[in-house]
Amino acid sequence: MGKIHTRKLSSTFLIGLFVLAGSAILIFVIIWLGASQFLKENVLYVTYFDSSVEGLNTGSAVKYLGVPIGTVKEIRVAPDGKLIEVIMQVEKGVSLSDSLRVKAELSGLAGGKFLQMYFPENTQMAEMYPKLSFQPSYPLIKSSPSGIQEIELAMKDVLDNLRRIRFYDISNQTIAFLESSSKFFNNPELYNIVAKIDSSAISLHRLMKGADTSDIIDNVQLTSQKLLQIAVELEYFTNNLNNQIDNLDMAHKVDNVFVQLDSAIIEARKVIDGLGFRTESLMYGLNETIEDVKVTNKQVRKSLRVVSDNPSQVFFSEPPPKEK
Repeated sequence: MGKIHTRKLSSTFLIGLFVLAGSAILIFVIIWLGASQFLKENVLYVTYFDSSVEGLNTGSAVKYLGVPIGTVKEIRVAPDGKLIEVIMQVEKGVSLSDSLRVKAELSGLAGGKFLQMYFPENTQMAEMYPKLSFQPSYPLIKSSPSGIQEIELAMKDVLDNLRRIRFYDISNQTIAFLESSSKFFNNPELYNIVAKIDSSAISLHRLMKGADTSDIIDNVQLTSQKLLQIAVELEYFTNNLNNQIDNLDMAHKVDNVFVQLDSAIIEARKVIDGLGFRTESLMYGLNETIEDVKVTNKQVRKSLRVVSDNPSQVFFSEPPPKEK
């Protein structure tokens, strides 16, 4: 009986010692992991927005071209009372420069947002950041318009460029050119000269038919007189026509019309180029949103399948890996 009692005490002691050792190791691992995250060196940066940041919250991700590099630490109204100040906690190893920009992007259909850092290729977008009238409290990273705002700006540029095209002047120049051309071709003197030339041709034909008669000399004289009269009238009409063309200044009007059309084509090309760039930026953002929706849908289906097959696993399974 004494030996059995001693064995029971030894077994209980070993079990207790094992539990204490396991608990100590577990506590040490938890403290070590927490300390490594706590002691991780981060740098604070600040940016300012002049538009709504609804959907952006404390703890939202800060990414560089989709790679997480930090989180949002604080969101508040800037000292000037007009801008929104966003303080970011970024990993120390990240290299930043003055040409870097940050913008708020949608992270899903639920309306959440994150901050995206990138180097803009469009110089116009790079210069569209709020101007500060105060000294920022942390190193500044300039903001830029979001994808939706870029589309709004593109549409505004389209309307502005359309307003600058002088359609009224182009229309007036075209109408003046057509009127001048109509006056030129509808000149009665031109029709008279053509009619007299036709009459001379008929007389010449009659002369050739009557070449074997005694009236050939009379016909030649008559035809010569008509040709001389036509030559005089043609010279008069030519001089008069030159004066009319000089007064109409058709060459100058035609040049003005083509200059206006060239200007319109150049403006339209600029509008199309600007809109293409902003549309490409928006499509990039929409692709990211669609990918996020696919991942969310996959996780929801997986969770529903687990709950349906084994409900107890919801309480006793390990937590899912941290989303990046």
